[in-house]
Amino acid sequence: MNTKRKIDYLVDETLESVSNIAPVKPSAFFKENVLRKMNEKQPTKANEVFYLDWFTPKYQAAALVCFVCLNTVVLLSSISDNYSENVDSFAEVYGLTETDLEGYLYQN
Repeated sequence: MNTKRKIDYLVDETLESVSNIAPVKPSAFFKENVLRKMNEKQPTKANEVFYLDWFTPKYQAAALVCFVCLNTVVLLSSISDNYSENVDSFAEVYGLTETDLEGYLYQN
């Protein structure tokens, strides 16, 4: 019962302290000053490092063309190769043939 009285006392004390807070009166042009400062351009710092300044649009276009050409060459070379032979050799190299796989599953 003693703790309930203490809690009630703390609640009342808190409510009284909140009622004593005075409202703040901002200056007449506060909003205009804030909006003006927000719209001003921020000066850039002299010591900032920009790593991709050299990557201008003409270099971006050249990189895109190289990327498309490289992908086309790789795609055409993979289509011309015999796919099933590549898969079989990949499975043999990494031990993924059916006999190895079945033996591995039975061991565990």
